[in-house]
Amino acid sequence: MTQALKSALLILIFGLTPSVVMAQSQRDMNEAALADARRADQALNAQYAATRARLSPGSRTLLRDAQRSWITFRDSHCRYEASSVEGGSVYPMIHAMCITRLTDDRTLELRRLGECVEGDLSCPS
Repeated sequence: MTQALKSALLILIFGLTPSVVMAQSQRDMNEAALADARRADQALNAQYAATRARLSPGSRTLLRDAQRSWITFRDSHCRYEASSVEGGSVYPMIHAMCITRLTDDRTLELRRLGECVEGDLSCPS
């Protein structure tokens, strides 16, 4: 099996990003996963600001409260998800991968909310 095929399988099966797959040591994999999480957080923050900008003051407050609750959930869930490897050298990578996955999902949700068409009753205004 070629290295490219092995990398593709790791990406598809385990949800690893190419930067994590290409890392040479656990420390490198941890750093790559943390960099992915930072990238995801920056994208989330940008989308949050864009979505928030098109809302009424009341909806902005509701979104702020929802976002704070979501961050608490995300962080708690990822601690839980990585708990089986707590204390191990792989913990930072597993935790960061969870953060990245949930953050990317939330960014897509905020984008959907930010692109609502006027008159769509399922979207806040």
